[in-house]
Amino acid sequence: MTLMVGGISIAVNRHLIKTNDAMMARSLPAVDLASRIGASADLVGSLAASFVNANAETELDRAAKVLADTVAGIHDDMAKLQSLIGRIATPDDSPPISTLVTQMTADARDALILGQSIAKVRNRLDQQAQRLSLLLAQQLDLARLRITSAIADLYMQDGSALRPRLDRMADDYFFSFERIGELVRAADLIRILTAQMTEAETSGAIDTLAADLTRWINLADQRIDYLPMTAAKAESRALLQDFRAALGTGGVAAEGVRRAQALARIGSASAQLHNRIQALAQRAQALRQAAQRDNIARVTAATKLSERLSVGLFIAVGIAVLLSALLRAYVRRQLVQRMANVSRRIIAVARGDNDTPISISGNDEIGRMEKALNILRRRAAEAARLRNRLEEAVIARTGDILREMHDSNAARAEAETANLRKSQFLARMSHEIRTPLNGFIGMLNLLVLDEQRPDERARLHVALESARNLLEITNDILTFASAGEEQGGSTDVHFFLRKLIGQLALQLEALAGAKGLTAVVDLAEDAPPVLFGDLVKIRQVVTNLISNAVKYTPSGRVSLLIDHARDPATGAPVLAFTVADTGVGMTRAAADRAFDAYSRAASARRAGVEGAGLGLAISRRLTEQIGGALDFESAPGVGSRFTLTVPLKVGDPARIEEAQTVVPLSAQGRSVLVIEDHPVNRMVARGFLERMGCRVTEAVDAAAGLRAAKAQHFDLLLIDLGLPDMPGEALIAKLREVPGQGALVALTAHLLDDSAESRAALGVSVILTKPLSPRALAEVLSGLSTPGPQTPAAAPPEVLAALQSDLKEIGAAETEAIVRAFLEDLPAALHQIETAPPDGRRRAAHRLKGAAANFRLTEFCTLLARLEMLPGALSAADLTRLRAGADATRNAIEAAAVTAGLQPASGATSL
Repeated sequence: MTLMVGGISIAVNRHLIKTNDAMMARSLPAVDLASRIGASADLVGSLAASFVNANAETELDRAAKVLADTVAGIHDDMAKLQSLIGRIATPDDSPPISTLVTQMTADARDALILGQSIAKVRNRLDQQAQRLSLLLAQQLDLARLRITSAIADLYMQDGSALRPRLDRMADDYFFSFERIGELVRAADLIRILTAQMTEAETSGAIDTLAADLTRWINLADQRIDYLPMTAAKAESRALLQDFRAALGTGGVAAEGVRRAQALARIGSASAQLHNRIQALAQRAQALRQAAQRDNIARVTAATKLSERLSVGLFIAVGIAVLLSALLRAYVRRQLVQRMANVSRRIIAVARGDNDTPISISGNDEIGRMEKALNILRRRAAEAARLRNRLEEAVIARTGDILREMHDSNAARAEAETANLRKSQFLARMSHEIRTPLNGFIGMLNLLVLDEQRPDERARLHVALESARNLLEITNDILTFASAGEEQGGSTDVHFFLRKLIGQLALQLEALAGAKGLTAVVDLAEDAPPVLFGDLVKIRQVVTNLISNAVKYTPSGRVSLLIDHARDPATGAPVLAFTVADTGVGMTRAAADRAFDAYSRAASARRAGVEGAGLGLAISRRLTEQIGGALDFESAPGVGSRFTLTVPLKVGDPARIEEAQTVVPLSAQGRSVLVIEDHPVNRMVARGFLERMGCRVTEAVDAAAGLRAAKAQHFDLLLIDLGLPDMPGEALIAKLREVPGQGALVALTAHLLDDSAESRAALGVSVILTKPLSPRALAEVLSGLSTPGPQTPAAAPPEVLAALQSDLKEIGAAETEAIVRAFLEDLPAALHQIETAPPDGRRRAAHRLKGAAANFRLTEFCTLLARLEMLPGALSAADLTRLRAGADATRNAIEAAAVTAGLQPASGATSL
């Protein structure tokens, strides 16, 4: 029965298998060929595109060979597919695809050769442009020198000759200078347009650029006549002739048009090739669909046959069932008992009884089942043992995981502690940086007050402004370290544009001069004089750009150009700060990473240029914060040109906050206690306070300050909050308990607001932030009650009048410096008069008489004049009169200085 059913089933299956094999043998190759043709068609498109991008003839030949092989493969696969399915009529293949490939290869080779020729010409023209720019820069400097010389000559002429000379300068020198400036700009545009023309890929673009280039070359040729030197004119025209030749027949412009036409033909042929290949792919798909339709018909026929065979198989199964019923009794008697025994053993194994084996009752299927059951029993026993071991391993691993979790928690706590320590370290470092900056700014303030020479005072002002800018940047770092996130608040102020440009020009000249570079600064004449914006960030960005330009320029020049325009929407001014150099420049790859942190050009690293590559990244971030834009263009060996464009507002001159450097003299006779541990900060505070007429006592720590406050009364107590032996808050609390003390003022290097809440929390009248401001100190002192009555010595009217006159003419700082210098030099001058020989005595007396005459000390000057005329040694009476006159002079000057509000000598006390 089994053989009969099996035979019928085998016959049915063999028929179905043959049918399926026939369909597979026909459909699978067709599907594979059609898919391969489609993939090859897609590959043809990418290969055609590689023709345009080929950089060498070998690369072009390789691409042409691959394309030809791919097209031949498509033809072969198409022929195989048609022979497999049956040939279908196709349209005429004209012109042949191989002809299109040959045409594309020839055009690509022409385009490649023309491109290489254009590149060579471009390099040569670029060198010519650089030579022309350098030559014109020299001629521009010569014209500027000629104007300067002419101006110098004006000072040597009398009044009648000035007008003709001025007319000549206006008609000749200044007009020539402007034309040379136009020539310089035209040369830059010629270089840029030439580079753009050699890179253009369409005939229209090349024609447009050639027309613009012709116009600028003509303009440059017209302006060459204004060059000062004949040799420079000839060389400039010779250099321009190369650019004219580039526009002529056979020049780079014509080669560019031919290359553009070749590229256009390649594009047209590529499109035709793509269409032809796609048509082949579509026909391949049509053949594939035809094969699929044929296979569907064959499957339908096979299905009908299978149904008939299934009916026959059903009949055979019915016969088998009948035969099975006849065999049932026999099977029941011979097999059921053995199967029941096997079933009981299976249940026992399932319950875990794996020790008792089952006996083998025969060699038939049931016997094999009994053998299998014994194997199962043994494996179940082994599985039980493995399960026990697994449970033990899980328990052990759970303990390990708990230990790892504990270690992870400890590591996380350690990381959080480290992060906290890092924030504290950053805040501490920023505070420590600000401490010497406070002293630096304070000492510069004092130096500005003491310096009498205008040029040195100007340099000190620049240094003081730079130090204040550095302090503002450090404050930003402290704010970031304290708050844990970047603070991008606005710090807009009113400022003079020319003052900012003057500071930047000084910096550029200093940096460029150190390397022997030429520094050029050009400010648009119609730029707004006063603006409103974030001055600190603008200065920082432009300073970074200037520093980078000088750093990456080994020779040549660095230019700072400032232009402006009006916003069409708001009418507000928009300033453009352009920093251009003739340095190493950047490749395209380096330019793409120019604003990445810690990224520098390879040429700069090879040249040993210092720096970590953070300047441009920081500049980009600052530019975004002020709502501006930072763009650049660069080329290797030519240089770079960075432009900061920032929108601003028109400023108000009356609201410009000038740096306070003159100390008001409004606190005569007040006593002040300065409790400060840093010696530089004490020196700065003492210098300001003494110039205000205060008597200063210093304390180096909280203990010394507390002793001094208990020992005497002070009108004002300045208390540092960061004292080493006691927190400033605790010291303030103890000082408040001392009866009769004056106003308490807190000094801090932290960013602590002088608000009512902060003052109330500390228990002080005012909170001053370091560095100390003379204006802030004056405001604090002016708010104190009027000091007790003073009894200064009577000041001679003539001496007081002389000091008051000096105060009006040269200011308090210079007058006070003169007084101190006279009083300090007086003992040495007296000693020289008393001990020197007659010639030396006469010179010393004459010098001292001239100094005393500035203070209108008539009697003392008369005495010195008499001593100057004595031929021999001084008598005892002469020495007595000289010393008495010197004492009277000292007392008169000190009394007049105190009356005029000056501090004639230092009177600080240190505890």
